Amino acid sequence: MSANVPQIDRERLIQIVSDLVGIPSVSGDELAIMQHVAGFFEGAGIEHVVTAKDPNRPNVIASVGNGNGPVIAMNGHLDTVPVSDIDRWKTDPFKGVLSEDGKRIFGRGSSDMKGAVGVMLYVMTALKDEPLNGTLQVHVVSDEERGADYGTKHVLAEIEAGNLPRPDYVLIGEGSQLKVRNAERGIFGFRIRFIGRASHTAAARVSGINAIMLAAKGILALEGDLDREHPAIGKPVISVNKIEGGIVSNIVPGECIITVDRRTIPGETRESVLAEVREKLDAVKAEDPNFNYEILASDEEEGYTPANITDESSPIVRALQDSVESVLQREPEFFKTWAGATDGRLYRFAGIDTVGFGPSGEAAHGANEAVFVDDLVKQAQVYITTARNLLT
Repeated sequence: MSANVPQIDRERLIQIVSDLVGIPSVSGDELAIMQHVAGFFEGAGIEHVVTAKDPNRPNVIASVGNGNGPVIAMNGHLDTVPVSDIDRWKTDPFKGVLSEDGKRIFGRGSSDMKGAVGVMLYVMTALKDEPLNGTLQVHVVSDEERGADYGTKHVLAEIEAGNLPRPDYVLIGEGSQLKVRNAERGIFGFRIRFIGRASHTAAARVSGINAIMLAAKGILALEGDLDREHPAIGKPVISVNKIEGGIVSNIVPGECIITVDRRTIPGETRESVLAEVREKLDAVKAEDPNFNYEILASDEEEGYTPANITDESSPIVRALQDSVESVLQREPEFFKTWAGATDGRLYRFAGIDTVGFGPSGEAAHGANEAVFVDDLVKQAQVYITTARNLLT
């Protein structure tokens, strides 16, 4: 290992993560774990504040450094989804259990994302006595799983109000397989109504036009691979995820509505997506005169989150890439895996350059969720190196 690569106390890191996993914190019940985090910083002698929209769902902001240079914030959430299919768990989901080979930590939230938050707590203690020319923060937040109103959105509102320092750069710790995630797909949900003609079933071939049949044609036209790609994020996605049609079993349905979830890449817009949808459906209509539809998309931006990206030239992206190359001894890769949104988008929408870098894990949101210890060690090394690169 290079002399420049930080040495990590593996056992200490495992303990920090295991302690977090051992405190249940399903969304809406984050108070106990945030009290633990505040106590962790208190015991380490690290300056911290607690800020909350709801006192039962607080967020902890901690800081180290001399405050004379850039502000770098690490962001991670400690709320989790509930435990389901409990019979399939091989360990207690609310205990951080190290596997016999020492390679994984099992438990609800270990992968999403208590492992990465544990890394952030470790990094703060590792750097608290270093002469950092600036500020390294960690934003430990609630409510990521349910929309962030009580978590990162609240923290950003406090920043906007001048109650908290505004970061120059943000590191998001969500799992990224130790790859650089400087972009996220956007989200656009809309409905399409297919218009048929109701009739008695007996007259289905005479006077009825089955709207479910029309919807089936529409779904087949829309579903499938979207053959374009962005170099930092990969391909866009479209999926028909809900269908509503029919009243009773002996009436040909005159209406059927589908709900579409479209994930966009940089360069796509709300308008370009709808234009593409209309083009595909109009091609069906050209072959079937009974094929009638309307897109039920609001004129407002409601239900639409644009794709977002931090340019590769940003100092935080360059510093992270340099750290990955130094620590992992390989060229940094962009994270193109199919993945949902993170709180990183909220910082980008606030005009703050943000990049993600996190560990690999297994079964997030499922039974036997686990995070890989080696990846946590490497994440800690990369974060420490990145902070030193930007703050010394």
